[in-house]
Amino acid sequence: MSSFQPVLAGRAPVALALLIAAGAVAAQSRTQALDEVIVSATRTEQALVDALPSSTVITRRDIERSQSAGLAELLGRQAGVEFARAGGPGGQASLFLRGTNSSQTLVLIDGVRLNTAIGGAAALGGITLDTIERIEIVRGNLSSLYGSEAIGGVVQIFTRGAERSGIEAGGEAGSGRTWSGNALLAQRFDAGSIALAAAARSSSPFSAIDASQVIAGPFSPGANPEVDGNRNRNASLNARGRLAGLDLAASFWVNRNETDFDSTADGPAATHRETSDQRAMQASAALAPVDGLRLQLALAGSDDDSRNESSEPLSFNNGEFEADNRSAVLSAQWRFSPGVEATAAYEHLRQDGASTAYDANFGGQLTSFSRRVNSLRAGLTGDAGRHHFQANVRRDDYSDFGDSTSGLAAYGFDLDARWRLSVQLANAFRAPSFNDLYFPFFGNPALAPEKSRSAELALRYGGERHSLRLAAFRTRTRDLIVYDPAAQRAGNVDRAEIDGAELIATATIDGWRLQADVGVTHAVDSSGERLLRRAPYTMHLAAARAFGPLEGLFEISWNDRRYDSDINTFAPTTLDAYTLARLALSWRASDRLRLTLRAENLFDADYEQVDGYNTAGRSVFAGVQVRM
Repeated sequence: MSSFQPVLAGRAPVALALLIAAGAVAAQSRTQALDEVIVSATRTEQALVDALPSSTVITRRDIERSQSAGLAELLGRQAGVEFARAGGPGGQASLFLRGTNSSQTLVLIDGVRLNTAIGGAAALGGITLDTIERIEIVRGNLSSLYGSEAIGGVVQIFTRGAERSGIEAGGEAGSGRTWSGNALLAQRFDAGSIALAAAARSSSPFSAIDASQVIAGPFSPGANPEVDGNRNRNASLNARGRLAGLDLAASFWVNRNETDFDSTADGPAATHRETSDQRAMQASAALAPVDGLRLQLALAGSDDDSRNESSEPLSFNNGEFEADNRSAVLSAQWRFSPGVEATAAYEHLRQDGASTAYDANFGGQLTSFSRRVNSLRAGLTGDAGRHHFQANVRRDDYSDFGDSTSGLAAYGFDLDARWRLSVQLANAFRAPSFNDLYFPFFGNPALAPEKSRSAELALRYGGERHSLRLAAFRTRTRDLIVYDPAAQRAGNVDRAEIDGAELIATATIDGWRLQADVGVTHAVDSSGERLLRRAPYTMHLAAARAFGPLEGLFEISWNDRRYDSDINTFAPTTLDAYTLARLALSWRASDRLRLTLRAENLFDADYEQVDGYNTAGRSVFAGVQVRM
């Protein structure tokens, strides 16, 4: 373990961060500018400072300052968000938003649903940041806006657009035989814009599983200790324009991720590879027939196809998975008085999924399932002097399990020009996935959706150079889908209770952009046991400053001890607390040339996010970015 680790043992980091926050210390990249805009909190455009649900916006400038390569790592440094990756870059990653499961967080890209009907969650482990323009995080139940999976909240990704005309190109190389290259071609027109981005990355840093921790046995002969690699290619196309009174928009995103992985089931000589292809596309047309009224039709689709291959031909690790979403949304947005807006929409969603794992005869046949969802939603958002409100209701009709209704009510009151007190009540649900319904020896077609209720109380301060948000939240989820030993298949037999608080403080002091985030989460199941891989205490501190053409960012994150399942016995085990520090430097040599240098795990901490799986030690990367 790093010598720095004992200094931050116990809960000292939480106390330290609270002291810093109390002194109005805060964030480099998340200073909430008064003109920052968010769309995910209401599904309509509004100023970030007006959003009642707890929200964060990460801009392209923030991404460039951080020099982060992977989406999961960047999200994991945000308030209320944790992630755990099994192995190195590109490996499977779990995302926990406010303590909920990965399948209880909805992920969108340009408004397109990435969560699949096969497992319920979105595959985030292989998504890099090269083609991403901005990210919006909204915490808390939002099924009243988006339907299934939005129990913990929503993460929406937007692909790169044409902020200006020109060409950008760059690359990076460093530890773990890592290299990457990226390019952006953007053109703005009088009536619109178009942008094409593409990137490729490759790395071979370490073996996914620590083979020395694997105890050989009849069902676990060992894991291959050889280095595992990752190869990623991604691209996006984003176009906007205005024609004959119509606002038109379209985008296409594709991501191919090839990752070597390890398994304890096939022996120390076996090799494994997962090849994953993700695609998302959307097109929309909107018009304003009269003042204050906006009508829009949006068509969207996403695909997530993957193939797992083992060098052992009879391995259960061999398999194919295919999933797709197709949707159509007709919506109306009516601003019928200053500061008050109503919305209504009809949505149709078709979800298809197929897998060789569903073949009850284990013959490797691709077996498919399908569902249809018809939804109606309505909402009202507004400001009246010192009063702010948001109300949403939604009805979803599923072809395979029936109906579900969800709602949200939020109210905010301005104590004065800078302080606001708000309260929010909501309920949400998660539809059973095809794995829950149909997986051999587990699935149960009679399953009901998981359902949750949540409440949040928040106090917010917003000034020109300082901001603070303190929120306390509670989520109660029932009918959790787990294996029922009595019925010998899945059942709605468990519950989860999550209580927590978040503190986000930001400030700009003498040119320094500072931040402190503190999270406290008590997440337990019906037996009172803590949910796996979720830390009861987390902390993140950041400091950034520009010195002429040189800009620096230092970040430090601390995660408390977490529970996990032992890699050999699956018995409960404990993962030690860990501290990660990183440093990102950039030098703008000219208006066209920018040189970068970053160090990850600066103090070389020895830690685990998943029991038995390796993580990266100290790593250094250097890069160059050119604009023309």
